[in-house]
Amino acid sequence: MALIEIQNISKAFGARHVLENVNLTVEEGELVSVVGYTGSGKSTLISIVAGLLRADSGQILIRGAKSNGFPARASIVFQNYSLLPWFSAMENVRLAVDANFPSWSREKQREQAARYLEMVGLGNAFDKRPSQLSGGMRQRVAIARSFAIEPEILFMDEPFGALDALTRANLQQELAKLCSAAGRQVTMIMITNSVQEAILLSDRIVPMTRGPRATLGPAISVELERPRLSSQLLRDEKAVRIQSRVVEFLTGFTHGAKPPREGKAPANRMARVRSAEAEI
Repeated sequence: MALIEIQNISKAFGARHVLENVNLTVEEGELVSVVGYTGSGKSTLISIVAGLLRADSGQILIRGAKSNGFPARASIVFQNYSLLPWFSAMENVRLAVDANFPSWSREKQREQAARYLEMVGLGNAFDKRPSQLSGGMRQRVAIARSFAIEPEILFMDEPFGALDALTRANLQQELAKLCSAAGRQVTMIMITNSVQEAILLSDRIVPMTRGPRATLGPAISVELERPRLSSQLLRDEKAVRIQSRVVEFLTGFTHGAKPPREGKAPANRMARVRSAEAEI
């Protein structure tokens, strides 16, 4: 039985039809990325799966049971950090720990928060408020907060989209290390508009068609050894083929044509890939 099942989800806001007949299954311990163009409906989908937004039709199943709210032992990381500005980094994380482990003593909660803040490189920033931190440091706090509650399910909505390239690359690696060091299976659904980021972190990549009435295309397996480094993936033939398949699917729907079949690639494929990546 899949851990998460998305069944026939559709969503409209007034006359604007955003999602239509979206289906996806995610196995326990799987890291799945949904990739698509900005504004295609990816954030709407993750909000529905996380129980933060109600679908017009369809249902979300968690371990075979219908989900009607935010799942137990789940955590979410947004692009905009969502930190409480009047609390320190330590308190932002500790409060999340307290909400999930209310029976723990305050000292144990602080120890848990400190552990994960140190894991994301913020051992010297416990007492700093969000306004005293850079964008990358704020997102580190958000990631530490998500892992400090020891989640079984992790939702990520373009968590690195607002960061500069260097900070984004560093946090991608930290996220990969946290997932592997958690000591348990972490199931992740990540929304991203970066194909390379999806290849770096995912077991499967699921492309989303451009809206209105966006839906999901066939999943593409990322059968690459871990750990993965961005610099290595640029030269890895398998990674390049995966990237091409994802982008060709997206460009096929963008221009109203069917995505190319497996087989010989068109002569101008790499030019199309680069052009599409700049737009996604």
